[in-house]
Amino acid sequence: MKSVVAHSGVLLWVLFGAFAIAAIVPVILALVYAPSYGLLDVPIASWFALGLSGLVLALDGIAIYFWRRLRKVDLELAGLRGEPIEDRIPAVYGHECLDRAEFVPIVQAIFRRPPDVEYVHVKRLPGGYGGSATVLAQLQREGTAHPWSRSFVIKLGDRREMADEHDRFHNHVLLHLARAAKFFRYAAWGDLAGVAYEFVGVEPDHEVQSLYQFYQGHAAVEVSEIVAEIYTHLSQAWYRGGVIEPVNLCHEYHLLGKKREHIISHVGEVVSEDDPYRTNFTAIEERLRPNLKPRFCPALDIPWYDPVAFLRTWPRPGLTVPVPVHRSTVHGDLHSRNVLVEIEGDGRRHAWFIDFSHTGNGLSEDRTRQALREGIPVEPGRGHTLRDFCRLEADVKFVLTRLQDEHDLRLAVTFERELMAGGLALADWSVAPPPVEPLADERFRKAWQAIREIRRRATAYLASADDPRPYYVSLLHATLPILYYQPEQFKSEACQQQQKRYALLSAGMLCSQL
Repeated sequence: MKSVVAHSGVLLWVLFGAFAIAAIVPVILALVYAPSYGLLDVPIASWFALGLSGLVLALDGIAIYFWRRLRKVDLELAGLRGEPIEDRIPAVYGHECLDRAEFVPIVQAIFRRPPDVEYVHVKRLPGGYGGSATVLAQLQREGTAHPWSRSFVIKLGDRREMADEHDRFHNHVLLHLARAAKFFRYAAWGDLAGVAYEFVGVEPDHEVQSLYQFYQGHAAVEVSEIVAEIYTHLSQAWYRGGVIEPVNLCHEYHLLGKKREHIISHVGEVVSEDDPYRTNFTAIEERLRPNLKPRFCPALDIPWYDPVAFLRTWPRPGLTVPVPVHRSTVHGDLHSRNVLVEIEGDGRRHAWFIDFSHTGNGLSEDRTRQALREGIPVEPGRGHTLRDFCRLEADVKFVLTRLQDEHDLRLAVTFERELMAGGLALADWSVAPPPVEPLADERFRKAWQAIREIRRRATAYLASADDPRPYYVSLLHATLPILYYQPEQFKSEACQQQQKRYALLSAGMLCSQL
């Protein structure tokens, strides 16, 4: 097999050399005979041959580059797969749940050193925004089918993002948050990488679920209790020592303006081609109609300011007045895949945190540098605390509360109207829900109780209860990205369509408050 690969490589180099020689001959001839002719007297055919030769040379170089790169990756993969088990390279089972084949050697590299590890069984933990994979890993020792009494969660994704998460864990989390999984190991593979966290003391018969799984399988009161535990831990760590200071909300959320075209393009995917609402996509600013609603809007009398018009005129004058907000070292990326729930054998539950890539000012390293280049004031260690509450509320409403059809969308809009009317101090309807149609539905009743707990905790971080704009702008910032969430985040294509429409309508209702 190796000899076949070697002969194939020699043949490719011979072909590359032949093409290069054939391409370079016209160039050499042109240089030799150039003094005999005036530059402007060279025939057009000769210029064409010369240009074609240059193109062949360029394609030849590109082909060589990519061939060598692919060959290096193939050889590394073959080396990993070919090494014997005695070299502590464990086999990976459950790999069909991984998005990419390159994630397998990352998992192998992470668990290469522990003694007597023969198998690693991985299982996908669903929930959250796409772009990376989160898996639960159980190790099996040599000669036994029983897993170790240690559980690991691995985040797999972009190498730069994972390295950033590794650094931020040590800078912001290790010394401040006791209720966090222990960092285990980081491993890279080409442009991809993985970060593993160990759940210290987790017994073999305990279960670890993502918040996405927990939300779908438990009652409203249990979900509310877990939400309360999540924010209790945060208040003891990241939010401790926060200060109140004025912040320009346009600067705080300047990325909304940067993502305008991206968001609008995805709005177009949930709006029919013949909908008059689409005129706001391209109309000049003087002709924007903020009162326009998409045709699928089930209630024409909802409070509304078109989010497309809002983004196209960003920043709005009404938001340039600095408002006081709490700032501290804050996670800034708390959604349903970043919270794990450990369920003990006796039913007790504990919340754990993963994904620390946005700890600090709430931005990644790249976006921090971008903001600084553009003159946007950014403090490396202090972020807007309300982000954590709004990101989780957006997941509850637009991902975890599953909509199936137009009837569900109508219920969702009525539900959103009730949330807007209740503000940040929502009533407790767990015992006797009011005679509102959505709250007769278990999905919306559960969402109401979860959001009630989220907003109740968030109220403590509003500098002024009379000015909810910081929360609403944070919620808008968490809502609009739902429009470009990937299809696998939703139960079905129909569910994706209705939940993205719900997000757009909710964003319009928020804009009307700003």
